[in-house]
This record gives sequence, structure tokens and C-alpha cells, in this order.
Amino acid sequence: MTIPMVSIVERIVFEKISEVFNREVQISYDTDLRNEGLDSVKTIELIVNLEIEFDIEIDDQDLLVENFSTIHKIAILLSGKYGVKQ
Repeated sequence: MTIPMVSIVERIVFEKISEVFNREVQISYDTDLRNEGLDSVKTIELIVNLEIEFDIEIDDQDLLVENFSTIHKIAILLSGKYGVKQ
């Protein structure tokens, strides 16, 4: 399966993470976000922000730690399953 335009989606996810952390983050797209301070409360905030940004509703079955552990994994989930193309 080809995942379209992931780099643009990654960039938007990166911006949303900066908003959730309330600061500019200096991380790569493969950095484990849990090591950078992404806890359960911030994860929920991030998910809500992404749902609003992309006008989607993330299924409960996709709310797994591994799906939100890196920017790249989040972008793959959004692009692959939810058809996010920006």
C-alpha cells in the first residue's frame, strides 16, 4: 500500500505536538515521544487536536500507545487508515 504525502502530514503532526507541549520541539520524526514527555493527558490532547485539524474521528481500536509513539507512526496511521492527504 502506498501512503500518500506522509511528509506533509508529518509536518502538521509535528506542529500539533509543539502546541501540546506548549513549546517548539527539537525532535526527529522517529523520536519516541514518550521519552520527550508525551503522557496520557498530552496524548489525548494531541488526538483531539488531530481529529479537529483533519476532520476525522480516530477509532477506539487505533488508540494504542504504539500508534502514537512517533510522529512518523502517527502520520502513517492518519494517511493509511484515515486517508489524510494534505
